[in-house]
Amino acid sequence: MGILADGLDNMRVQASTPGGSINAQLHGRSDVYVSFAPGYYRRVDRGDLEAHLASLARLLWVARMREYYALLSDALGMQVTGESPAISPRDVEYERQRDGLRAEGRASDGSVTVSVVGMKTWKVSVSDHALNTLREEEFAARVGEAAGALIHDHRRQIRELKMRIYDPAFT
Repeated sequence: MGILADGLDNMRVQASTPGGSINAQLHGRSDVYVSFAPGYYRRVDRGDLEAHLASLARLLWVARMREYYALLSDALGMQVTGESPAISPRDVEYERQRDGLRAEGRASDGSVTVSVVGMKTWKVSVSDHALNTLREEEFAARVGEAAGALIHDHRRQIRELKMRIYDPAFT
């Protein structure tokens, strides 16, 4: 594998909600681990938990992209801080469609769903009974499972979009 692929496979980034109530780590390309400050999980209501998890997802994505550009910079031997501007009508169309992609991941038991539009507008839904029936460690694992599923869904959609836009044999 190349330098960038190896870096992505071994990437480790983390983020925390303001105040540190919830922490998340991304290992590699899609393994997400969540932990809670002592007592937070048992005292939080569902609406606040959903909002805090959505905020944390945004923060973790920003940390991931920061690390991605650092890895890309190392691989290319030059500073890269963001995307190159669109230079063709295909690029413009790719960006337009990518910014409208809706990715979703769901825990296998349906307790947690994470969705995002354009990797900007995040939403987390927690089932009615999750907070009452799942222990903190179980719930954290379900959040990680849903987040990993979202990442896989997003990557699949990006591959398909690139094929549609850039591969003339696909059209």
